[in-house]
Amino acid sequence: MFLDLVDSHGSAILGMLRRLCGNAHDADDVFQETAIRVWRNLSSRPRLRNPRGWLVTIAYRCFLDHRGRRSEQRGLEESPDHRLRGPEDQAEQREDCSRLNAAVDGLPEPVRQVVALHYTGGLTLEETARVLGIAVGTVKSRLNSALEKLRSVLQ
Repeated sequence: MFLDLVDSHGSAILGMLRRLCGNAHDADDVFQETAIRVWRNLSSRPRLRNPRGWLVTIAYRCFLDHRGRRSEQRGLEESPDHRLRGPEDQAEQREDCSRLNAAVDGLPEPVRQVVALHYTGGLTLEETARVLGIAVGTVKSRLNSALEKLRSVLQ
């Protein structure tokens, strides 16, 4: 069951953590802590109705713990995409990735968290609201604000 969860949702969780942490190294550390907590608590869960939501919630709480221990925030690292065909495509992808990462980095932290949980983590609006302890309307408002800001910056 544990391996099935990690195989099914691990890459999405790691992607979300990279967005939240701001770099791959910290995201890997938080992902490992998430895996440990999942392993410890899996037996206490008789049946998971939403395994991804459960994992994202644990990962987000691990991120908050990690952030509390580590005050500095570094820029996002680019993740390589091996599906690209040539150096020109890779250079263009890196440039686009850098622009997007800088734009997301420029979002206020509460907005960036909603973006990471909803878009990268794949949580529904309701799940995102529950994880953050805010109203669904606030999640919608923050997502709208993020999209407007990103559109204006990336045009």
